[in-house]
Amino acid sequence: MEEKEFMMSSAESWHEGEIKSDVVEMNSWRPFYMLLRNEMRKKFGDKFIEERNKLIKDDAEGYVKSLFEEENIKGLVIDEGFGNKKQEIPLPFKRLFRIETAINNSLFSMPFNEAVNHFKEILRSKVRKEGYAGFKSIIAYRTGLPQACEEGLGSRDFYSGETEWYGRKAKGFRDLLFCIAMEESKSLGVPFQVHTGAGDRDIKLNNSMPSIMTNLVRKYEGKIVFVHAGYPFHRETAWMSYIFPSVYLDLSQIFPFAPTGGFHALSEVLEVAPFIKVMYGSDVFELPEIAWISAKLFRRALSKSMDELEQIGVLDSSQRREAEEMISYKNAERLYGRFV
Repeated sequence: MEEKEFMMSSAESWHEGEIKSDVVEMNSWRPFYMLLRNEMRKKFGDKFIEERNKLIKDDAEGYVKSLFEEENIKGLVIDEGFGNKKQEIPLPFKRLFRIETAINNSLFSMPFNEAVNHFKEILRSKVRKEGYAGFKSIIAYRTGLPQACEEGLGSRDFYSGETEWYGRKAKGFRDLLFCIAMEESKSLGVPFQVHTGAGDRDIKLNNSMPSIMTNLVRKYEGKIVFVHAGYPFHRETAWMSYIFPSVYLDLSQIFPFAPTGGFHALSEVLEVAPFIKVMYGSDVFELPEIAWISAKLFRRALSKSMDELEQIGVLDSSQRREAEEMISYKNAERLYGRFV
């Protein structure tokens, strides 16, 4: 692997050949990549790519394990929506079922009521028989976060032939299935992750603000996790976690892809969010170094935020240690289960 491939493997924008623009230069000046490159140079020297390649060739799993151990990463929560893993994961991990993988041509080939019941059975089976720790939705990448769910609208859109790049659009039907997943999550006692806020080039950003879902979560009695804290709308998410018992958030993607934003976002989230509602996350994909640099950056930001909270009297020293542990891993274990 050359450095350009390494750099672009961590990019969420267009890749070369997908658009007639210089995406390589743009991505080389991302704050995230500049941080990653500098930290890799500190660890491996100026020829960090050569050293990385050698270590991976000799023992790929051992290389990943060493990165995780260096930053005390003990477990992962994995959304399997990207497909099959490319190598063994040298850590305990929990799997989440991405509900959009079940919303496919096969489902649309059934009568409406049969499709709804089949979807419910898939969700139940994933938890009860296959051991998934919860569900995940990327509806913000499809038709946008739902404001409400109506069976009549769901039925109407189910039979609509309108299509998008991902398949049948069917917004009303997708919204209905989203709400069904919320109820199944509550019934099964597992959390439901929802992508909110910024994402890659396919995101419907204006329809990804967490506050869109206010009415759906107002009296919801399950546990819903707003992934990425809805960044850059993280203050909405923090306030919703403050007033609605069902709403949790994680700080993935902010860490590590917004290096200075991570410091500010964590501090702003902790202005109001209960400490038991906030979780660390990395949004790692493709490169294990993303998890490594994310944990490194998060630890720095957490220390700075805790210093501020201790200085103004929100936390004493023992409460600080407890809050750090909750945000770093204990809250995740409470939602997804122990990483053993």
